[in-house]
Amino acid sequence: MTVVLWLVAHSVAFFAHEFAHTFTALALGWKSNPFDLDWGHPSLMNLVLHVDVDENVNYQPIFASGHAIAAGVIALAGSALGNMAVSLGLGICLFALARRRDLSVLACFAYWLVVMSVGNLISYVPLRVFTSHADMHTVQPGFGWTPQQVLLFVGIPYLVAVLWFFLRFQPRALAWLFPRSLARRYAMVLFTSATVFGFFCLGGTSGYGVTSHQLSVAFMLVLAPLSLVLGALLTRARQLF
Repeated sequence: MTVVLWLVAHSVAFFAHEFAHTFTALALGWKSNPFDLDWGHPSLMNLVLHVDVDENVNYQPIFASGHAIAAGVIALAGSALGNMAVSLGLGICLFALARRRDLSVLACFAYWLVVMSVGNLISYVPLRVFTSHADMHTVQPGFGWTPQQVLLFVGIPYLVAVLWFFLRFQPRALAWLFPRSLARRYAMVLFTSATVFGFFCLGGTSGYGVTSHQLSVAFMLVLAPLSLVLGALLTRARQLF
């Protein structure tokens, strides 16, 4: 069941990201059909993980017509609107609803939706800030920012969300989901760390330049173990108190 919920949550967070791009482009007059994504190849990996799916927004005419800020807004909308606001907010609301109505399966799905949202934030800032293409590269000329300014203006709110997840949401959520099984909570901590600092960091190891590769590897080698230790300690503390 965990694997199924993981995959569904990934899809929800993924399409929240992509449709945030397209609906923002529609609102700003740069796309006529928000459902016109580049759906990629009909492969199993694309069907399950959507590895070839893209928002299909052409940024060149937006920049060429002098609407750089619009391009920046559309590019930033994927993670800021789609993941930070929509999928993360939805996950938090669903988890609260599931707790009130004692719906453990819905709560587990909501937990993974929050995980996927946080993983998406990390995968874009900081991992894909220093690149020659993709969303954060488009954000920079759109707003006239340097990569360092992206880290400051976008990275700080994203960092707050990530810290909130690991320090507050994860231990409390797992304590409610598995109140009588410390082993299951530990297993969820392991799976969560593998998702956030494995699955989402793996994408930055190729195709985004040297800096992105180095940051991604560092996150996998350093932050993944740290998140495991922190998660285990906080999970244990929730059981004691």
